[in-house]
Amino acid sequence: MATEARYEMAWDCPRCDTPGLLGLTHRHCPNCGAPQDPTKRYFPKDEDKVAVGDHPYVGVDKACPHCETPNSAAATFCGNCGSALDEAKGVALRSAQEARSSRDFGADSARAARDDLDAQKKGLVAPAPTKAKGGGRWKILLAGALVLGVAVVVCAGIGLAVFWKREAALTVIGHEWARAVPIEQYQSVSDSAWRDQVPADARRVSCVQAERSTRKVEDGQDCRTERVDKGDGSFTEREKCTPTYRDEPVYDDKCTFVADRWRPSRTERAAGASLTDVPRWPDVALACTGARIGCERESRREETYTVSFGAEDGQTYGCDVAQARWSTLPLGSKWKAPVGVLTDSVDCDALVAP
Repeated sequence: MATEARYEMAWDCPRCDTPGLLGLTHRHCPNCGAPQDPTKRYFPKDEDKVAVGDHPYVGVDKACPHCETPNSAAATFCGNCGSALDEAKGVALRSAQEARSSRDFGADSARAARDDLDAQKKGLVAPAPTKAKGGGRWKILLAGALVLGVAVVVCAGIGLAVFWKREAALTVIGHEWARAVPIEQYQSVSDSAWRDQVPADARRVSCVQAERSTRKVEDGQDCRTERVDKGDGSFTEREKCTPTYRDEPVYDDKCTFVADRWRPSRTERAAGASLTDVPRWPDVALACTGARIGCERESRREETYTVSFGAEDGQTYGCDVAQARWSTLPLGSKWKAPVGVLTDSVDCDALVAP
């Protein structure tokens, strides 16, 4: 980072409208004698910058608690009214100003300075480092309360949908069962993977270069000029640069190969639609067994048992239950269960006899 250059802030006299006065040199208006108002200091245009010479920086100006005149941080008494500055506070600072080029600072003005300070007081922009005020805390609390209120409403809506239920009288009107056995077959399959992921049993391996990922590579700098109010009628200007990056492809070997694997082949099914139709597993005939091409195996067994209910209002519901429970719910039997008012679904675990 380059050495900071220091220049004088500008201000316009509020009494006689003399523009472009210097923050350090002109503590009073040379035309009418009005004291400088630190809230009207602003960053000058690039062509109007005046470098600070041998004037040492001693800190942020102190505002006189009686006449509000800005005084040097080293002063003991106000140069305008003579009041003691023991309890004087630092003047408000402009926010840091940045631009891609120092030629982009021409829009600043005394009005912009005042608007900037007003915005700081309202919490709309981040202020320069000063003692925190209480107003911002209330804004944060208000925003937090709003977010919390929205969250409560959303949670209440979800809770209403889940827990708002009515009791319904139900009659068993049907039974269904289904059983399935998925079958896998041992096959020679084509696949692809990166070189370091090719399985040990792969054959007929063929590889070509391909883009596998990207990596960030530094590709220059993004520079901008920053101006920072020093609070004594001057400001610093410096170049701030951050590196920029581009995505560079990373290549690796992408390989195709053939390997022998178990793959889904078909599913054998059996089903029934009454209690009298006793559940059974489908007949399964495997081509052959063992890890040989064309041979088959069962992968798992699946089963579902569904009871259908009819309500007094004509609505129908279905419950998937365990086989032992399914067989104890005879056709025409009466039951009660909670039904979601919004979801219109029955709580199958809460079925009870009336």
